[in-house]
Amino acid sequence: MANSAHTIPFRRDIQGLRAIAIALVVLAHAHVPGFAGGFVGVDVFFVLSGYLITGLLVRERLSTGGIRYSQFLSRRLRRLLPAMLVMLIVILVLATLLLSAYETRMQTGSFVYAATWTSNFFFAFSEFDYFSALQAKDLFLHTWSLGVEEQFYIVWPWLVVVAFAFLGAGRNASNGKKPLLYLLATVFAVSLALCLHWSEYGPLLSFYMMPARGWQFAMGAAVFVWFHNFGKANTSVEEHSLSAVPSSLIGVIGVLLIVGSAMLLDADLAYPGLYALLPSSGALLVILAGQKSASSVSNRVLASEYFVWVGDRSYSLYLWHWPVLLLGDAFGVTRGVVGTAALIAVSLFLASASYQLVERPFWKGRFSNASAHRTVFASVASMAVVVAAAYGLHTNVYGSAQLVAGQDNYNPRLDRPFIYDLDTECDTYVRTSELVPCSESEKDAKHTVVLLGDSIGAQWADLLTEVYSQPDWRVTVLTKSACAIVDEEYYYAPVGGTYDVCSDWRETAIEHLVKTRPDIVFVGSSAHYEFTSTQWTDGVGRILEPLSEAAKQVVLIPGTPALSFNGPACLESPYRFSFRLTDSRRECEEAMVSTDSDDVASYLEIAANRIDNVSVLNLNSIVCPDKRCAAQSMDGLTVFRDDKHLTVSFIRSQLPNVLHRLQRLQVGPDYIKDAATVAASNGTAR
Repeated sequence: MANSAHTIPFRRDIQGLRAIAIALVVLAHAHVPGFAGGFVGVDVFFVLSGYLITGLLVRERLSTGGIRYSQFLSRRLRRLLPAMLVMLIVILVLATLLLSAYETRMQTGSFVYAATWTSNFFFAFSEFDYFSALQAKDLFLHTWSLGVEEQFYIVWPWLVVVAFAFLGAGRNASNGKKPLLYLLATVFAVSLALCLHWSEYGPLLSFYMMPARGWQFAMGAAVFVWFHNFGKANTSVEEHSLSAVPSSLIGVIGVLLIVGSAMLLDADLAYPGLYALLPSSGALLVILAGQKSASSVSNRVLASEYFVWVGDRSYSLYLWHWPVLLLGDAFGVTRGVVGTAALIAVSLFLASASYQLVERPFWKGRFSNASAHRTVFASVASMAVVVAAAYGLHTNVYGSAQLVAGQDNYNPRLDRPFIYDLDTECDTYVRTSELVPCSESEKDAKHTVVLLGDSIGAQWADLLTEVYSQPDWRVTVLTKSACAIVDEEYYYAPVGGTYDVCSDWRETAIEHLVKTRPDIVFVGSSAHYEFTSTQWTDGVGRILEPLSEAAKQVVLIPGTPALSFNGPACLESPYRFSFRLTDSRRECEEAMVSTDSDDVASYLEIAANRIDNVSVLNLNSIVCPDKRCAAQSMDGLTVFRDDKHLTVSFIRSQLPNVLHRLQRLQVGPDYIKDAATVAASNGTAR
């Protein structure tokens, strides 16, 4: 096999590099401190694929005079598809058995795309429901990189064929090196330029789409082409020497670049962009070090038994670790170090079983000699069967919404503010910064109340319409989901970069309020934005300056506490999660898991105390009495419509309590009207 046109010499150091790459990915997904940038392991895999796949294709071209495309694809299918389909089926069945119907629907949306190696398109172009935090925990999210790899396999052989045919390489194989290097340089430059362009204008495309990752494949490919002796078929003789630089130093620098990137980068960066050059260059240097000298320090370490063992199982470990971690998270296992370590151990066990029982038989065992046509047919048929089975499960098992136990015809997920049911789309989310005011009140009311906020702030809209009722009052809502009403820029993962749409929208909203001069402005935001205490106080302060000049009164509503689980899913019958809520006095209840809401409330108090007509309406204690949060209140009302947004039914039930607090703050409807009457009689009304 060592001299086969379909293989390249086995390098143990490359298997060790695979081990480092998968270890970094697992550590990042397990939220191990210090490895937030472990996603760079995927970049390493892309560079390795470029090196290995180009090596296979070039050696076949030099040995046989051509590239048998169907044979190449069939080998890739046998190598990768069986293990992936097994993982998909097992995880879908486990999700159906262990999770509620709602959670299964939300967390398996990409299944069909994953089974057909197109999930990178799904995640690049799908518009997620912001109010479903579970969609961000798709059990098959990690398969996006497998889609990129498979699309690379489809395109790359043709590029190699073109390079050999160009400039006479078709007649003399030894002439193929320069055309190939020219081609790789072009791919690198064009792909990197596209990657940088999309990083600025379409961050999700930059991250998920194969053309924006082609430069990484080209880097790995260039190493093989540069070092391979094109005059001798099936050899890997060095033609170029880098003796001026010790190979050990090259390898150590490469490993440091990879691991250092994993430790210094994080998910708040607009990635890949230029940042991805660091781990990609690291992978390139490690390959170079091993290419130059098998005795280099990095080569000896990476080629050790333990590194190679993990590297051999890296593909299966990549397949299994993500869904195992998410399923464990659904049951609270990831809350502790021991639980997280146990889940990683389970992933490693499943990966070993998959490697021995599924990968090897199709890769090097009894199923490895199937003909190309039979392999392609069986692969397409298998994908079709798996997709059909998934549709069957969706239709008959978890596809229909389940209602809260004991409450017929009540779906708490639809128990939401009126603004989401209007014909006018008030919240355009990430699509545009256009300001669309929402109101059900008459336009000619004497007084105006405006609610300005993200979706956490906007959840109080229906309560304000009850407090400030018609015909004297008009309530208008200005809202954009995930848009903090804090004058600070911040990274937002769904857009893959800084949330500029929010900044533009927020500025437009403030200009609108300055122009319309309402009586009262309520301002509300989630407490879970990752701002420092100074950013909270100063950023809110910059918002309050123009608002306090425009309105008679400004009221800040701190973000309410959140659950660590999905409230309605927990309440579905049968109760699936009570055993994981270890601090529960009753079903679906837990001690407040974060101090963010209380901390942010104190920051808002500091900002409010600087301006006379600004006050704080802290409602956290009515949501989580005694700092205990529950999916259902003591009087049987469902409190949360997901893990962080409150139901309108619960909010309306708090009307007397909230009204009393407003009157105490001197911003209640009667107080404002009385103040306006006095001001008018004194000739000072605005």
